[in-house]
Amino acid sequence: MIEYIQSKKTQRTFIVERDNVIKEKQLSAYTIFDSTGKTRLYQLKTTSTDIDTLILINYPAKNMVANLEGEWVDKVFNVSFTLYDKKLHKWTDGTIRIDATGFREKYSIGWNSQLFNTKTKFWSGTLQLYHTRQKELIAEIRRRTPWFGGKVKFELKTYSSQFPDAIYFFILAINDHRIQIAAADD
Repeated sequence: MIEYIQSKKTQRTFIVERDNVIKEKQLSAYTIFDSTGKTRLYQLKTTSTDIDTLILINYPAKNMVANLEGEWVDKVFNVSFTLYDKKLHKWTDGTIRIDATGFREKYSIGWNSQLFNTKTKFWSGTLQLYHTRQKELIAEIRRRTPWFGGKVKFELKTYSSQFPDAIYFFILAINDHRIQIAAADD
């Protein structure tokens, strides 16, 4: 078993709201707010055809800052992304793959010579992202239970400012989509 270092201080907190209900395995769109849930920071727009696409738009500038394309339904899982790295002042590519596990899916993310992996806390369903080499927790995604049919929301906490937020948003969207498909198939 691999031991990971738990970071103590939250760098940023986002509230992520699912904008629409998944119909016939379609991908959901998301709005990303600041920690208060009032100021919109990003919009994650989607298109679903043979290849699913996620486009991350920042606000208020309304510029595309990241793009993801791939397939992640059924047994197929082939995902790549491109994002604008402000620190490097250039577009960089990455990939996401799934690791087969018994109960919960785990994801491996490669970006800019960095490797990340996910781990899900069984009882709470919290998805944690770790820097693979440093064995350090870099983000946590926790689903909030909607009251009386309200919108599904997630709380995303980041513990490192080294990595682009788009990576966390993409993992949240893919994981949520796969959970919704599995629930619909049951």
